[in-house]
Amino acid sequence: MSYDVAVIGGGIIGMSTALSLVEQNPSFRIAVLERGLIPTGASTRNAGFACFGSLSELWHDITAMGGKDNAIDVVRKRIDGLTALRRRCTDEALGYEQHGGHELFMSDDESLHRIDELNALLEPLLHGPAFVRRDDLIARYGFDGVRALVAIPHEGTLHSGRMAATLGRLAREHGIHVATGALVSSLDGESEPASIRLTIETAYGPRSIAAGNVVVATNACIGDLCPGIGLDIVPARGQVLVTSPVPGLPFRGSFHFDAGFYYFRSVGERVLFGGGRNLDIDGERTRVMDVTPVVQEQLERLLDRTILPGRDYVIERRWAGTMGFSADKRPHVEHVHPRIVVAFGCNGMGVALGSTVGEEAARLVTAAG
Repeated sequence: MSYDVAVIGGGIIGMSTALSLVEQNPSFRIAVLERGLIPTGASTRNAGFACFGSLSELWHDITAMGGKDNAIDVVRKRIDGLTALRRRCTDEALGYEQHGGHELFMSDDESLHRIDELNALLEPLLHGPAFVRRDDLIARYGFDGVRALVAIPHEGTLHSGRMAATLGRLAREHGIHVATGALVSSLDGESEPASIRLTIETAYGPRSIAAGNVVVATNACIGDLCPGIGLDIVPARGQVLVTSPVPGLPFRGSFHFDAGFYYFRSVGERVLFGGGRNLDIDGERTRVMDVTPVVQEQLERLLDRTILPGRDYVIERRWAGTMGFSADKRPHVEHVHPRIVVAFGCNGMGVALGSTVGEEAARLVTAAG
């Protein structure tokens, strides 16, 4: 039970890291260790947005990330990551659709006056306008209480379950050992100079394996295995509901509002709607994947009053997933030990950043030898 590399976490970053590693080093013995039967933290419990950031998010990120250069660099990584994911998996396997994205504004926002400025910054990446003012769509889509609408032509959506299944299938086809139900409880990098000893909790008691290098890609749980690394990564629960089919649903694509705290999309004739963690930021900093009345009731109110006013539907499904957020909202891929690499890149954009972060983590491991 020894490997050249053990990747902890079987979500989009972990699987992308393993696939990039085997592409760079075909002779490597690689294991992916996933604590669940399927990855259930965020990779299969997200809303399936293939996005690089809405207008207001990008404008706010310029301040949060310390300037335009930093914010645009992260957008570049998101765009590159989506391109790499679609190339690796194919659009058909991902259930990818590009009906475009949209941002709704219930009141005036400074970012609405910065469209030309932000389009100019993104032009080298997208070769066309990233954001287009389309207030004419508000009435066509049947929204109520919306003052402005900005279209995002380059945004798409995908099926998160298909994405996870496709990445897992590709990993196995490349000879990567994918172990599910494998909860890694500790890492020991001191007792053996040439490897890391990983302890795995099993039904038969703890077992251990050795790996020359380890990549920790466990999203909001990174601090459990790598305490004291200086990365302020906190969990953030995302809650979602899905409606029954809505006859004559007037819109297609993906939508954001309230600086990205709320998001919805069409899924066939259904509407998937999520968000609301800003109602209780501290309470939603949890790994418990339960829905709560305070968030779900607000989602239902907004769905009824703003998104689908006057339409008949019922709520068919609800779920929650756990995202991870860093203090600076930027991805972090770095060595925390000569043989241990941390790969974190989510901040609510794991679908977009997963492939890019995985490629960066694989390069660090390959360079370390």
